[in-house]
Amino acid sequence: MIDNPKTWLIVGGLILGAIFGAVVRQQRMCLVNAVSNVSLVRDYRYLLGFALAMLIAITGTQLLEMADIVAVQQASYRDARLDWLGVILGGLLFGIGATYAGGDAARVVILAGQGDKAGWIAVFFFAIFASVTQFGLLEKARVYLLLHSSMNLTGGDAGLAAISGAPKWLVLVIVDVLLLGFIVSKFKQHAQTKILIAGALLGLSVIGAWYTTGVLAQDEFEPVKPSGMTVSGPMSRIGNMFVSGDYPALSFSISFVIGLIAVSFLLALLTGKFRFSPVKGSAAHIAFGGALMGIGGTFAYGCNIGQGFTGLSTLSLESVLAVISMIAGIHLATKFMEKHTQ
Repeated sequence: MIDNPKTWLIVGGLILGAIFGAVVRQQRMCLVNAVSNVSLVRDYRYLLGFALAMLIAITGTQLLEMADIVAVQQASYRDARLDWLGVILGGLLFGIGATYAGGDAARVVILAGQGDKAGWIAVFFFAIFASVTQFGLLEKARVYLLLHSSMNLTGGDAGLAAISGAPKWLVLVIVDVLLLGFIVSKFKQHAQTKILIAGALLGLSVIGAWYTTGVLAQDEFEPVKPSGMTVSGPMSRIGNMFVSGDYPALSFSISFVIGLIAVSFLLALLTGKFRFSPVKGSAAHIAFGGALMGIGGTFAYGCNIGQGFTGLSTLSLESVLAVISMIAGIHLATKFMEKHTQ
């Protein structure tokens, strides 16, 4: 039994990172795969998996908030300051970068964990450029954009319910109906059981993260804001470690990334698939993609894990804008690469 609530941040992050990583590795769940497959061959299998993941994550997270179990409204994704231009620009850059790097935030970390040299390159440049954007040369540009384009929301909350003035339950019902409608419309022709199960597990992981940080890790004498799974934030701190020598303190998000890497490494060893595989394609393209992921993920206040799974589950307008932009970036990069490789 864990007596110290703060220990839950470390243990919970490691466990959920391992679960999330195992599912992503086993079923190759990747936003780049999901979007590019639709863009190129109208294959909706992975997009259905992500839709189910978000249906579960959003429903569970909203119920935790409406039942006053977790103060989801206090999370950074629901801040009163809406940096609409930053998240749109950052989302586009992240989506383009992930396409060139060969995978989304979780995918490149998992590839690195199993010895893939392309994954190492992507993760290294992801971390360095996330650090440069958060703490270094690009910090002034990021802050300038924030100060000159963001808006303060009168309701003090970036949630769709607060902005629209509609009841939270009604917004949840509308979003769930839209997601269910998409799933049903594509189910017969494209559904694959293993991918749907994987999506469901990823959605449950999001709920588990909110419960861990919002309930298990709460100390009545030192309450903290609940948070969730993300990769770009930890990457900026890991990159800063290489640049400045400052080691990041263990947190839920850092532990989550460690869990991703550790489970990938262990599963690769156990299955005999750990190997230092050579880089396929252009190392320069992968490095370029990783750099854009770091810059974009920082400008957008999160990657496809942070703004995607975690942020969308809060029904934040900022997260909606970020994810739409990421999908657009992946689609544009996919079409561009298709045209120039023929």
